[in-house]
Amino acid sequence: MTSYTDYLFLLSPPQNIRYEISRYKKASAKHIGNFKSMDSPAHISIWHVERQKPFFADGTVERMEAALKTLPPILMHIDGFKYFTHLHGRFTIYAHIRISPDVDEWLTSLKKILKIKKTLVSHITVVRDVPEADFNKLWLHFRHKKWVEPFWIKELHVLKRETFSNTPKWENFKIFPFKRIIDSQIANAPQNTDRLNPGCKQMNLL
Repeated sequence: MTSYTDYLFLLSPPQNIRYEISRYKKASAKHIGNFKSMDSPAHISIWHVERQKPFFADGTVERMEAALKTLPPILMHIDGFKYFTHLHGRFTIYAHIRISPDVDEWLTSLKKILKIKKTLVSHITVVRDVPEADFNKLWLHFRHKKWVEPFWIKELHVLKRETFSNTPKWENFKIFPFKRIIDSQIANAPQNTDRLNPGCKQMNLL
């Protein structure tokens, strides 16, 4: 029997966004070699909960379903690239998520349902926790990329793994769809489509 379990709550962008992030990861690896997040699918991390008793935590997660179904899908926008600075001269490059009043209100509601108190910096990691020399090689290219693209988030994903496993691996646990809205309503919603697509043939990734 598993003694402790970690849980990861995340938002998964649609396939076209995941594809572009994957292309940026592969292009980065050509410049600096392998890095920690190279094979991680694109996602927006919401909450990482560690060392939980699974028989208790699994039930708690499942009871969130009714409240999560009251949240509508949310329109988000990627808006260029930024970076985090870590200790010991290490850096993370990420796709920035524009925070509009609607997105801020939506995230506040999500945090209330999940009982999250920490501040959320919504982002999609591209290159995680690399040394300064590698960061400098990459940022020369990323800093000038103008990627602006809207996308819908329609569900919350929950992953889990054994805390003390010798080979810890995240596995899918639950997917909670948000409030059902017919596709025509989403299609007709204002999207502010100031879209600059980095996937066009004329543009080199890095």
